Amino acid sequence: MGTKAKQYSREFVARAVKLCDESNRPVSEVARDLDVEYATLYGWMKKAGKTHRRGPPAAPTAAQTPEAMQAEIERLRRELEETKKQLEFAKKAAAFFAQQNK
Repeated sequence: MGTKAKQYSREFVARAVKLCDESNRPVSEVARDLDVEYATLYGWMKKAGKTHRRGPPAAPTAAQTPEAMQAEIERLRRELEETKKQLEFAKKAAAFFAQQNK
């Protein structure tokens, strides 16, 4: 047995497309909020010719600034070095204990 497809009013579809087009939110997020399947909402957007977003790009958040990104890179480099040291120590310890068990 098949299931009956949900029916949406033209007004609902128009408002959903307008909301998607005017917001900077992803289509998937708007679809989830409206309890509509992503493919359905995207199809409505496509029919309305609104699949290409307009408007200014979102302003970068504090986490995306060049200074913040550089700080994150430095933190990750330090973490990588520490992890490499721990791995090297673990390898030496494993070799030492392998020799002891012979």
